[in-house]
Amino acid sequence: MSESIIDIRMSFKHQLEYGLLLFFVWLVRHLPRSLAYSSLENVTLFAHQIIGWRKQNTKDRISEVCDSLDKKKQTWIRKEAARNLGRSLTELIRPTDTPDVTSEGMEETFDAFRTAREKGKGVLLVILHSGNWDMAGTQTIKEGFPICFIARKQKNKRTYDMLAKVREKNQGMLVDRDDPRLIRKLLGFLAQNGIVVILVDIRARQSGDSYHYLGKKAWLANGLGLLAAKSGAEVVPVHLGRKGRDLHVWKPLPARRLSPGNTNKTARKELLQSCLDDLGAEVLKNPESYFWFNKRWVLQPFGE
Repeated sequence: MSESIIDIRMSFKHQLEYGLLLFFVWLVRHLPRSLAYSSLENVTLFAHQIIGWRKQNTKDRISEVCDSLDKKKQTWIRKEAARNLGRSLTELIRPTDTPDVTSEGMEETFDAFRTAREKGKGVLLVILHSGNWDMAGTQTIKEGFPICFIARKQKNKRTYDMLAKVREKNQGMLVDRDDPRLIRKLLGFLAQNGIVVILVDIRARQSGDSYHYLGKKAWLANGLGLLAAKSGAEVVPVHLGRKGRDLHVWKPLPARRLSPGNTNKTARKELLQSCLDDLGAEVLKNPESYFWFNKRWVLQPFGE
């Protein structure tokens, strides 16, 4: 089959996906708030539980990490995590509703950012795929902090652009993860005392150093250590969780840093490991807040 035919088919598929997404977004935005939440909770749970979207993988992951819990509790964690995905999608689609959501610990987190920025070297905000990580960024922007997000472009450009606009709203900056000038751009943003968001539970693209995470061996890229060493920025880990539909829980953890220009590879590894230790402990307390559905599972060895 020629590449031109494949391109046409992919283009049609992407246009169809984008059109369906626009309709779905319009529908959710026009539903009453409670109905919008319940609708997306049911959609994500149906997709996961009935259609089987990443169901077996998620079962295996929760069983692996939460092996001390009985099967009934593990099943509840999995289903509640699916509902939480629907809740977070609702908040992404209906951003005007976020003031109705209670955020416990948010002001303490903002105070931690202010203290960290007093050093003038910028802040590396370290988070996981937990709670509503997108809303945490947009709420931080609303507080007046300059925020930079790192994202990976999707195959469907129109869908990606739509999601990017949400993150760039209110002057947030978005940098492509595959940009060859990524590090330079992030260092420039930190030099202006900005806050760069680092999601650390992203699997490395190739085998290399391993870390200890969620009680297991994990394969992670350590961009955090590189940026911290080159910038001297304060590193502020924050755990994001949620309890049900309306309560978001932010927990700032102790700040840490590397001295500028630190070339000690061991120190860089220890920095990331210390963040993983603190954040991972919070995940195990409320595993239903975690995004167990990530396609690239950090605990899966290369070659499997």
